[in-house]
Amino acid sequence: MADDIMEYSLGASAYAPHSVCVGNAGKLWVTTSNTGTTGSGCVVRVNPQRPSELSYANHSHMPRLSAGIMKDPLGGAKVWFAAPAPPQQEDPIAAMLTSAGYPITFYPLEDDAKAESIALETTKVGGSGTPTYEYSLLFAEPVHKYVGVLPVTPSGAGQVEKMHVEHNTWLWDVAVSTDTDGKTHTYWVTGQTNSNPSRTQNGLYKRAPRQSTWEHIALPGGPSQKPFYVKVDTEAVWVTATNPNQVLRYNLNTLRWKERNLSAVPQQLAFAPNGEVWVASSAGIHVFDGQMEEEGSTILLPQGGRAKGICVGSDGNVWYTNPDRKTIGRYPTAIAAMGAPSRLGRTQVVSHTRTVLHAKEHADAPLVAEYVADGRPIPGIPLTCRVEAEGATFDDNTRERVILTDQRGRVCLPPVYAGDIEEDALLSIGLGNTEPHATTTLHIRPA
Repeated sequence: MADDIMEYSLGASAYAPHSVCVGNAGKLWVTTSNTGTTGSGCVVRVNPQRPSELSYANHSHMPRLSAGIMKDPLGGAKVWFAAPAPPQQEDPIAAMLTSAGYPITFYPLEDDAKAESIALETTKVGGSGTPTYEYSLLFAEPVHKYVGVLPVTPSGAGQVEKMHVEHNTWLWDVAVSTDTDGKTHTYWVTGQTNSNPSRTQNGLYKRAPRQSTWEHIALPGGPSQKPFYVKVDTEAVWVTATNPNQVLRYNLNTLRWKERNLSAVPQQLAFAPNGEVWVASSAGIHVFDGQMEEEGSTILLPQGGRAKGICVGSDGNVWYTNPDRKTIGRYPTAIAAMGAPSRLGRTQVVSHTRTVLHAKEHADAPLVAEYVADGRPIPGIPLTCRVEAEGATFDDNTRERVILTDQRGRVCLPPVYAGDIEEDALLSIGLGNTEPHATTTLHIRPA
């Protein structure tokens, strides 16, 4: 299976890749660690169709270590990334425009604050007939021990809300699960022991709705087992951990753990459109079924090194970073090769609120769809949203965006603006070009 993997050099030898995500037009964005003792940091843009086609966003003020990265939740031409070890004059949560010059905006925190990763919270605020969504970025801040919530709006980011964690632990990664109402959240964060500053507790921590304290959930490997990354789907919390090296699944209904042993140190996780869970590790990449019924399988890296970051591209391929070899790797999946929605998953309509729009009007949320595999919605899937029309566009004058499914596996089509042409605009959401899209028609009529 390793023969199917292709790795591509990032070119700049000073930069070791960390995390990877899907951005505008299906491009990949990679955060890096500057392996030199001096110099600035860098974020790299990769064209997945031509992986040797690279662009470098490096600035004198960019943190020399950047970590988690994600697409702008509003569909804007920007990415958000975190920095666990920024210089003191910069802050560890940043938004970077993906246009020429790659300008960066930092969001103020404490001078010595850190952030290892970044996650998305989606909240439904409209009624059932007119769904409207608000978005926030989540991050774990270990020095001052809080989970930060940064609202993201069309006019810019708001003030950070801080949910302090009272346990003596070094916070690492954060995730959120959302009830069926779309607005009630449960927060999850991993925490580790640490020497400087002293932290004495490993574990998974849960903040339930309407609670102000965090419940400590012991890992199945005992108090010395150290967790790293966490992701949540609609049925379970997934955690990677070491000592022992395991991938863990915490069932949200039974509150019981399942664990699978690895002979390597596991790192980041990604959900695939067919319900599988992919895990990067110091040995390669691993795949598990969504219920963790099987032992899983391992794909070794073709020329050694270790995998760190991992994501699923808009074409269904699995992409990972290899910081030792300073490469990014691609593993073709059945989704990318076959595009068989009936067997591997499908996008389906949840609601569509407008069927007729007059010239120059706009529709806030004309189509909501979800990605379902094996009967359950899958979060974190990069779905392509399109407007096929002569005059109608999204609110930024584009006709195509890539947006990740939220905690409930859903994507809300961005606001659509009608032009001055009488036409039938086709609105669609789906996984790249690998499957039939969920569609609806918006009839544009004269004013």
